[in-house]
This record gives sequence, C-alpha cells and structure tokens, in this order.
Amino acid sequence: MANGEKRYMVTAFSNDHQYKPSRGCVYIVTDLTRVEVESLKAREATENPDRWLKVEEQA
Repeated sequence: MANGEKRYMVTAFSNDHQYKPSRGCVYIVTDLTRVEVESLKAREATENPDRWLKVEEQA
C-alpha cells in the first residue's frame, strides 16, 4: 500500500438470472482507493441500479 493509503475490494452482485451460476456475483475488483470506490459506486448506481456493491477493506 503506497503511502499507507487503505485499499478496498469491491464485489458487485445482481439478482439477474444470468448471474445465478456465480451466486449473484457479477464481478470482483481489488486494490481500489477510496476515491475509485466512490467513483465505481456512482457509476454503478447510474448504469446498473439493480446491482449492489459490497466494499471491504483489504488487509
């Protein structure tokens, strides 16, 4: 982690039928900064309002 900046992992989920085989998981993105997480959340809210995001701090 550069400069002690916290990094986050984001997992996107959907109830859409096509994602049933992956238990609703659409994608996982790792090593994001807080700014990148907020940008991703805003984009998903606009482009894919049916998805929800789980944000976890990486160790």
